[in-house]
Amino acid sequence: MYKTYLSVLALLCCWSFSHAQAVEIGDIYYSDGTFASSMQTGKKAIGLVYWVSPGKDFGLIMSLEEPSSTLNAYNADVYCEEYYTDGTVAGDWWLPKRIEMLRMGNEKINGTANNKFTTLNNKLKTVTKSTGGKATALSATNYISRSAYAYSFNPSTGAITAGSTSINNQNNANKYRVRCITAF
Repeated sequence: MYKTYLSVLALLCCWSFSHAQAVEIGDIYYSDGTFASSMQTGKKAIGLVYWVSPGKDFGLIMSLEEPSSTLNAYNADVYCEEYYTDGTVAGDWWLPKRIEMLRMGNEKINGTANNKFTTLNNKLKTVTKSTGGKATALSATNYISRSAYAYSFNPSTGAITAGSTSINNQNNANKYRVRCITAF
């Protein structure tokens, strides 16, 4: 009887602490770790799912905002390392690697070309940030991504350009848009 009690208690604990998983691109990520396909009253939106693995057990979430000014690669990396929102702490978000950034743009899903730039921007227009105001749409200008060298990525065209300086170079004069990401 005692073993049965412990088994039921363990099952209930696991069930009560698990979060729903996002199943679709465009799901809104909330500060309580849950997801929904539309805005939920009383919840604070902090991100938007922009890529989901085929098994739907892993995905990438973009922040709903970005800095008001462009940053060089070094400052962009620092910005994302220090970025936090309701329900997260500094270190939960990061500057996307090249492949993580590529997934924000045009890609084929089930053999069909999908302009995710437009799809994601249409969804961002419907999301209110936890701090109030609408989420920041992706722009058609270049965003910085992180690898050994800085890469800039234009999500509206899918074009990616490799930089010639290390991302750790504080003196790089090139400036880019920045969008921090996290994963579930």
